[in-house]
Amino acid sequence: MQRRILSTCTLGLAGLALLSGQAFASGPAPKGKEVVKLECEGLGEVAVSVPRSEKSNGAGQIVGAKGHGIPVAFTFTVTDLTSGKVLFIEQTTSGGGHGHGNQPTTSCSGVAAEAPASEFFEGGPLPPEVGPTDTIQASVLGQVIVKL
Repeated sequence: MQRRILSTCTLGLAGLALLSGQAFASGPAPKGKEVVKLECEGLGEVAVSVPRSEKSNGAGQIVGAKGHGIPVAFTFTVTDLTSGKVLFIEQTTSGGGHGHGNQPTTSCSGVAAEAPASEFFEGGPLPPEVGPTDTIQASVLGQVIVKL
């Protein structure tokens, strides 16, 4: 689940930037994709359709509107909400921080998943001091280039 959430966050941020300030319908996702809801600065909440592939890092498509978003940089944080402890943080940038340097970006964030530790870590070993019933949350904060 961790890897799927990380790729979903990356793709979700890509699509987030495409917003036009309106609410978007979030019906069922097309086959092979999932819909992620994100909050973007100045745009509000948007729904973005992203591929489910763990190895994909392309653009995300806005649901109910024309446009897409390209992820530039993001921070992925996994927190044990039961204890308040941050379990890990991962940061990723396009082109080692040099990609798309001349294009404006939009800041977007969201919660990619929230589940008991036993589900989040898919039955694998739990981090130290994390119980199987602890609530784990994966959140993302990133910069996205909007293309309408």
